[in-house]
Amino acid sequence: MLKNVILKSLALVSLAGVLGGCSASNASSKAHQTSAVKTTATQSKRQKLIKALPKGVKSTDADLIVVNKWHKYNELTFHKAAVGGVTVRKSIVSPLTAFLNGAEKAGYPATLVSGYRSVQYQKEVWNESIENYEAQGKTEKQALKLTKEYVAIPRGSEHQTGLAADVMNTNWFNAHNSQLLSSSDKAKGQQWLIKHAPDYGFVLRFTKSGAKSTGIDYESWHFRYVGKSSAAFMVKHNLTLEQYAKLLQAREKAAK
Repeated sequence: MLKNVILKSLALVSLAGVLGGCSASNASSKAHQTSAVKTTATQSKRQKLIKALPKGVKSTDADLIVVNKWHKYNELTFHKAAVGGVTVRKSIVSPLTAFLNGAEKAGYPATLVSGYRSVQYQKEVWNESIENYEAQGKTEKQALKLTKEYVAIPRGSEHQTGLAADVMNTNWFNAHNSQLLSSSDKAKGQQWLIKHAPDYGFVLRFTKSGAKSTGIDYESWHFRYVGKSSAAFMVKHNLTLEQYAKLLQAREKAAK
C-alpha cells in the first residue's frame, strides 16, 4: 500500500515537472518571439531611415567628419578664417555669420565663444580642467572622470575640425560670468539658437539623448555644421552625427 502511494506521488511530481517545463518553455518561446519582433521592428525602422536619407550626401563629405574619443585625428588640414575674431573653417564663415545675424534680428544677440582649437590647445584645455577640479579638492581619479564628461579628449575634439562653434545667448552668457552651462537652455535666446540652428546647416552636437553614441554629456551651446539637408534630417529623426554617419555608410555599402 505504502509503495503504491510513493509511486503515485513520484508520478505526480514527474507530471508537475513536465508541466512546469512546458510552462517555462512556453515563456521562453514567447520572450524569444517578442525579442524577434522588436529586432525586426528596429531593422525595419532603420531601413526606412536609410531609404529616406538625403540624396547626394556621403559619409565621406568633409562637413560630416566624425571626431570623438573613438575616432581620433592628428591636426587636420583646411583653410581657416575668422568670424568676430574667432577662428573657424573658412567654408562655414558664411553660414555661421548668417546664424549669428539671424539671432540678432530675432532679438536674441549671440556670442561666438569659441571655434577652431588645435590639438595642442585642446591638450591645454584638458589639463587645465583636471587641475581646476583637483584645486577644488577632487582626487586625480575624480578630476579625470569629471573632465571626460564635458571636455573632449585631445585628438578627439570636435573643435579641431573647424566645423564646431560654441554659441551662447549673449544676455545669459554675460549674466552667468561667461560660463558654458547646459542650464542656458532655459533662456529664450538659447532656445532660439537650438531651434533655428538647422536653418543655417548647424545641429546641436551633444544632445540630451545622444550621450551614449557621442561620448559627451549634453551641451546646450555646442553647434556643429553639417549642411542644411543633413541638419534637417538629423533633427527630424533625433540622430547624433555618429548615428547619421552609420546610416550613410550602410546606404553606401548596400549600393556597392
